[in-house]
Amino acid sequence: MRLAKTNKARDVLDAGKAGAVDLRDRRILILADGKRTRDELIAMLGDASAASIDRLVSGGYLASADDWGRTLPPVAPVPRSAVAAIQVPAPAPTPAATTTKRRSLAAAKMYLIDMLQLQRSPTAVELRLAIQSTSEPSALLDRLLEALAYLVSTSQPSYGERVLARFAEVVPEEALPRLPALAA
Repeated sequence: MRLAKTNKARDVLDAGKAGAVDLRDRRILILADGKRTRDELIAMLGDASAASIDRLVSGGYLASADDWGRTLPPVAPVPRSAVAAIQVPAPAPTPAATTTKRRSLAAAKMYLIDMLQLQRSPTAVELRLAIQSTSEPSALLDRLLEALAYLVSTSQPSYGERVLARFAEVVPEEALPRLPALAA
């Protein structure tokens, strides 16, 4: 018999750790997808799970996938006129303070570390480690600009332009005057 989750099991799983089942039962419920039999679940989780599976079946958390499909009510199609009549409200205007992009050395640092990880060269690794080990803001900015110059000079021009443009979006504004030298 193939086992599937019931609505009761879905509710418990949606509740997260506050649900009414323990970790072993959660594993069983997650794996019971309507395609696996009781024996397959026991083979995956061990013989000790047999009693838990039986308890979940008797508790209404699991049901036979074949029976479950037959007991569901048929779904009536929704007429197109009803769908067309639904009006989606316009989004509320957001304050200007929340629409501006946040700029920080931390964001710039994370972005360049990610870009350097995509590169497969010893220089990129050294630059990434240097950035990660620098905490003083002015020295960090110098290291970021050094890494940015490396990325721009070693990559295709279009890729370098995109990296430079994205970096310019996240770096603090006081560092922007130093960027045009990299683009040249």
